[in-house]
Amino acid sequence: MRRAPAFDMPLLFCFLILVGLGITFIYTASYPKAMAESGGSSSFLFAGKQILFACMGLVAMFACMHIPLAFFHRHTKFLGTLIIALLVVVLVWGTAKHGNKAWIPLGPFQFQPSEFAKVALMLILPAYIAEHPWSIRSWKGLFTGPYLIIGVPLVLIAVGDMGTATVFAFASVALMAVAGTKFRFWGVPLLALISLAAIVILSGHRVNRIEAWRHPFDESIQESYQPRNSLIAVGSGTMFGRGFCMSRQKWFYLPGAHNDYILAIIAEELGFVFMLLFLFVPYLFMIFRGFTVAHRAPDEYSALVAAGCTIMLTTQALVNMAVVTNLIPCIGMNMPFISYGGTSLIASMMMAGLLLNVSGMRTGKQSRTSPKTA
Repeated sequence: MRRAPAFDMPLLFCFLILVGLGITFIYTASYPKAMAESGGSSSFLFAGKQILFACMGLVAMFACMHIPLAFFHRHTKFLGTLIIALLVVVLVWGTAKHGNKAWIPLGPFQFQPSEFAKVALMLILPAYIAEHPWSIRSWKGLFTGPYLIIGVPLVLIAVGDMGTATVFAFASVALMAVAGTKFRFWGVPLLALISLAAIVILSGHRVNRIEAWRHPFDESIQESYQPRNSLIAVGSGTMFGRGFCMSRQKWFYLPGAHNDYILAIIAEELGFVFMLLFLFVPYLFMIFRGFTVAHRAPDEYSALVAAGCTIMLTTQALVNMAVVTNLIPCIGMNMPFISYGGTSLIASMMMAGLLLNVSGMRTGKQSRTSPKTA
C-alpha cells in the first residue's frame, strides 16, 4: 500500500485558521453594508458568500496539494497560453470597478484572471529556470526567457489593474533573486519598475492619489477620504480596540471596509495587541514555514514553487498593510485569506495547496533539478 504524503499539518492548520478569521472579520466589517443591501433582512450577506468561496477554495487547495508538481511542469505552455488569453479577454470585454478593469462577469459573480495569473507565474517561471539555469546568468538569457515570461502578463495586467501589477512585479523580482540571479540582473529591473510605476502614477487621475497620500487629512482633496478614514480607524483602535463588532468607521465612513481596507476595521475593533495575536502571528508562521518548506524541497523546481508562493502571498499582505497605514498610495490590493473576494481567496488557497504539496515531498534520490519526468 502506497503511503499518503505527510503534508505540513501545522502549515495546513495555519491556512485554515486564516480563512476562518477572514470569514469572521468579513462578517463584522460588512455588517452595515449587508443590512443595507439586503433590506435589513440579513447581516450575513457577504460572510455567507465568502463561506461559499472558501468551500470552492478548499477544493482547489486540496487539488493543488495532491496533483503531482510534475503534471503542472509538463503543462506550463498550456497554462501560460490560457492565462494570456484570459487577460486579453479582460481588456476587451472585462468590466471595471473602482478605476480598475480586471473582471469578467459570470452571472451573479465576477472572475478576476489576474489573480490566477499570479498562481500560474509561480508554476511557469520556476519551471523555466529549472530547465534553463543558464538563463538567469546573462541579460540575453533573462530577456529571452524569465523576463519575457514575467513581462507579457505584467503589461496586460497593468493596463487594467495597477495594484495587482505591482504585487506581480515585485514578487517576480523577489523570486528571481531567490533563484540565484545576481543583483545587477534583478536590481536594475527593480529600479526600472519603480521608475515606471512612478511615471504611471504621476500621470492622469492617479496623481490625485499621490496628493491624498501626502496629505490624507486635507479635506479639499477628494481622494484623501479613504486613507483619512483608514488612519482614523487604525488610530482609534489603540492597544486593545473598541471591541468586536464595535467599529464606527465601517458604518459607511470607510469605503471598502470588508475589501481592501478590512485591516483598518480589524485594528479598530481588536487593537494593536490582539491584531498581532490573531492576525500577524499566523502570517509570520506562514512565512517561516513556507521558506522552510522551500529549503527542504527535493529539487529546484519544487523549491522555487514553494518560495514563489510564499513570496507572492507575503508581498500581497505587505502591500495591503502599507496601503491601510498610508505608507504607500492607495493602489487597490486586498489582504490574502482575509479580505472579501472569491477569485482572490481561491487563488490564495491554490498557492497554499502548492506550498503544502511541496511540504509532502520527500528528499532523497530525487535530483536538485527538475521533476518534469518524475
